[in-house]
Amino acid sequence: MGSISRIVSMSKRIIKPSSPTPCSHKRHNLSLLDCYANNEYASTVFFYPKPTIPANNISQLLQKSLSKALTYYYPFAGMLKDNDYVDCNDRGAEFLNVRVDCRMSDVVNSCDNDRSGENCVYPQGLAFGNSNYFDGRLVMAQLTHFDCGGIAVSVCFSHKIVDGCSGAMFLSDWAAIAKDPNHAKPSPRFDGASFFPPIHNASSNISEVNNLPQDGVVQQRYVTGRYLFSASTLNTLKDKIADSGSGILQNPSRVESVSALLYKSCAAAAAKRNTSFRPSTLTLFANMRPPLPLNTIANAPGYISTSIEEEVDMQLPKIVAELRKGKEKLRNRFNTVDPNKLVFESFELMKQVQQVFNREGFDIYRCSSLCNFPFYNIDFGWGTPHRVSLLIPPCNFFCLLDNQNRDGGVEALVTLQESEMNFFQQDQQLLQFARPI
Repeated sequence: MGSISRIVSMSKRIIKPSSPTPCSHKRHNLSLLDCYANNEYASTVFFYPKPTIPANNISQLLQKSLSKALTYYYPFAGMLKDNDYVDCNDRGAEFLNVRVDCRMSDVVNSCDNDRSGENCVYPQGLAFGNSNYFDGRLVMAQLTHFDCGGIAVSVCFSHKIVDGCSGAMFLSDWAAIAKDPNHAKPSPRFDGASFFPPIHNASSNISEVNNLPQDGVVQQRYVTGRYLFSASTLNTLKDKIADSGSGILQNPSRVESVSALLYKSCAAAAAKRNTSFRPSTLTLFANMRPPLPLNTIANAPGYISTSIEEEVDMQLPKIVAELRKGKEKLRNRFNTVDPNKLVFESFELMKQVQQVFNREGFDIYRCSSLCNFPFYNIDFGWGTPHRVSLLIPPCNFFCLLDNQNRDGGVEALVTLQESEMNFFQQDQQLLQFARPI
C-alpha cells in the first residue's frame, strides 16, 4: 500500500479573499460552543471520475472560486487568537495542488478502511489525533490528481469555527460559485456568539466538557466500514420497528432507525468480543438550527443519549423510542427557553453529556447525522462526486450521509475498535438491511 501515498508533485498557494474584509468585520468572536470545541480538523474529501475539463483549468477554477467564497466566509481566511476570537486579517487559506502515482480506485476504499489513503488526499498532519499540529489556520483545501485522470477535492476545517452544518454550507456555496460565478450571493451569518456568548469564568470546566478524542486517547487500532441502507430496505426496517407490536412508536425516521440498528449491532458485537454483556450508551449529535438561524456559521450541537443497561434493552423499538423521546425533550428544552438563558442551557447540556461519556463501565458510542446536507450534490462544474469520505475520530463513531443516488437511502460510516469490528461486520440483523460497500 506504500505506493498509494506517494506524492509525485505538490504546489501550495495562499488563497486570499477576492475583496478585502471591511474594518468593521476584522474581529469574529468565538461562541461558548466554539471555545469548548477542540483544535482538530473536520476533514471531507470528494472523489470525481475523470473530468472533461483540463487539469490546469480545474486548479484555476477552484482557486478563483475559493477566493470569492472567502469574501463571504471571511473568518475562514483569518487566524485564531487565544481561543477567544478570529483575527479576520485576510491571511488566506492554503490550497495544495498534488499529483500522486496511483489510480483513484486504489485510494477510495482505503480512506474508509485502513486509512492508508489519507496522506495523499488530505493536507498532511491535520487528521484527528494530531491536534498538536494546529497553528491557528482555519481552512485548508487540496486538489489531488490521480494517474487515471480522476481527482479528489478535500477540505479541512478547524472545529473551532464550524460544525457539520457550517462546513456543508460553505462547500455548497463554494461549489455553486465555481459552477456559476453569477450565482446568488451566499448569506452566511457569523453570529454564534450572540446566541452563545462565552462564559469566561467557567474556563476551568473546558477540559471537562470538551470530549472529542485527543492524542492520548488513541490506544487501540480503529477501523472504519461503510454500509449502504437502500431506500427500499430502509422502508422495510422502519416498518419492522413500527410493527413490532409494542405500540411504542409510529413512523420512525431513517436516522432513528439506522442509528438504532447500528447501536444494537455494536452492543451485540461488544458482548461477543468480551464473551459477556457490557452496558453502553449512544449519544446522537443534533443540529440546533433552529432555534438558531439555518445559515449561522458556528458550532451548534445538541445531544441526545440513550443506554442499553441490560440485555433485555437490546430491542430496536425501545432504542428508537428512547431516541425519539430525547429528541422531543431537546426540542422542547430549547424552543421554550428564554433567549437570554440559551447559553446557560447549552452549558448545562454539555456538562450532562460529559457525565454520560464518563460513566464507569459503559462502552460509549457517538453518532453524527449529516443526512439532508448536500454532500453528494457538491458539483464544481464537472458533475457530482462518485464517493464522499470523511475523517472519523478514532473512537466508536457512526456518521450517516445521504446515499450517492440521493433517493432516500443512507450511507453509514462506522468506526470501531478492530477487535469489535470483526464481530460487527458479521451481525446477521445488520446484514439483513445493509450491505458493505
